[in-house]
Amino acid sequence: MRARSGMLPFVIALLVAACQTIQPSLAPISSPTGVSPGTVPSTSRPPATATPLPPIAEHWIGIRTVDGRGEFFDRRSNQRFVPRGANYLRLERNAAGAVVDRLFADYDPIGVEADLAAMRALGYTAVRIALENPRGLHRQPCRRPPVRVPHQHGRLPPPGPGRRPAGVPAVERPPRGGRFRAPGRGDVLRDVRRLHRDYWTAALEGLRAAGAPLEAIFAYDLRGELFVSTDTPPLSLRTGTITAANGTSYDLADDAARAQLVEDGIVHWVDEMAEAIRSVDPGVLVAVGEFAPNAPNVWRGEDPRAPPTIATFQKTTVDFIDVHPYPGYIPLDGLLQNMGVTGEESIPIVIGEYGAFTFAYPDPASGAAGVMHWQADSCEFGIDGWFHWHWRGSGDAEVWTGTEADGAINTVLSPRERRDPCATRGFPFLHENVAAGARVRASASAAGQGPERAVDGVAGSGWVAGDGPPQWIEVDFGGPATIETLRLVVDQSPAGRTVHVVSGGPSRDRLERLHVFDGSTTYGDELTWTPTAPLTGIRVLRIETTTSPSWVAWQEIEAIGRRD
Repeated sequence: MRARSGMLPFVIALLVAACQTIQPSLAPISSPTGVSPGTVPSTSRPPATATPLPPIAEHWIGIRTVDGRGEFFDRRSNQRFVPRGANYLRLERNAAGAVVDRLFADYDPIGVEADLAAMRALGYTAVRIALENPRGLHRQPCRRPPVRVPHQHGRLPPPGPGRRPAGVPAVERPPRGGRFRAPGRGDVLRDVRRLHRDYWTAALEGLRAAGAPLEAIFAYDLRGELFVSTDTPPLSLRTGTITAANGTSYDLADDAARAQLVEDGIVHWVDEMAEAIRSVDPGVLVAVGEFAPNAPNVWRGEDPRAPPTIATFQKTTVDFIDVHPYPGYIPLDGLLQNMGVTGEESIPIVIGEYGAFTFAYPDPASGAAGVMHWQADSCEFGIDGWFHWHWRGSGDAEVWTGTEADGAINTVLSPRERRDPCATRGFPFLHENVAAGARVRASASAAGQGPERAVDGVAGSGWVAGDGPPQWIEVDFGGPATIETLRLVVDQSPAGRTVHVVSGGPSRDRLERLHVFDGSTTYGDELTWTPTAPLTGIRVLRIETTTSPSWVAWQEIEAIGRRD
């Protein structure tokens, strides 16, 4: 989930799923008791053309069961297939200041082909893009985008500047804001299921009619991140009975019935959209995506968006589930626990988005090290594939992109450089936070705020000594390391003068003074020190606070460098 918490701008909401302006409707077909329905515009699709569609070759990628678990395989070779790729976007700011994806709006066939060639050269096996407005698409980067046919076939000319690429159907999109138009007046939830279904049908029929190489499509993602909103009807209502699209009535005053309404509504919507896709492309895989719920491990502020756990999706007909855990909030195991991922699922689980937030990593090289470890750690939970966010760009307001710092992230996540995604390795350009997850001890700690919280990589958590100076915290890297930069995130109130003495050495009993921070600080400040030459042979680092107007505490301690 990119910037979907209350702490950050909601940029991702303007990209994947256009960004989530329409969520799957719980779609009542009758009003809550005592509520009068408004006029619902027709969502009927124009009569389909009688022109027969070209046949579809067998899709290259399927799913088979091995030891009780689903795994992807390549039908051409009968070998296991591991989707490893990137999200591919062309991000720009529009006149309103919103970040939008212009990949198809200003389609550049030469640039796209060059990027796909670069992906192939690094060994990537798949690429994830947004199809039209609110739909995610996975495909293998071995031909042109699925909306195009290779030029040598002579059937689809390249589009001109600013034109839609040939083969992309101009289908009607689901309406913006298709929920209650005036909740206070009791207007009922608009039934947009047919528009959603007709969108998929028209889009796929357009691709198929254009002769697009659909066999190269890995899967269609029904929704980049599916959730329901608790602050709009029907979930904002606490009285009345509602009859949903599945024909079942639910008592809005009963919590169990409300929970069942959500689950049944999601299952009904997902299955209906999956059926629409398979009616045009019977052999393709279908997925659905989500970000982590906010319980039991709280990781974002108050948020009316409520995604389900994967247990709900496992009751649907989707072939696999696409989850989006990003580093920088809480540890990976906490996010996956919230989603319900255990590693024992019978269908594949793919991480469709993960990336290096700029608030979590000071530069792209540090971000590259962080997401490499994040990917490797996810293997403990049986993850079956990965797509990082995102391939190209610079100056992104929120994440370090794959091409920055000479392609650091694209390189370290690539199959060419790391054949085994579950193993990490060193790269000469990496800036690794060697303090992350290291052994740590402190002079004192307040209850529930131990020193390990200062090296957990989680924004907002930290160590609190529970008393004023002098206090110290000591980090043991577990072996010698080279330190290029020290970064400390201040947790202090009130503001005032502080003095922090940094010592380091090969062992706890052989520490030397390295640096002193002396100045006025306040909560959230970052203290950074880059020595004139990298410090080598450092295993233990101690930060002792001798002067402070507050209890001694640190939000985060980062030692950027590499292990010797």
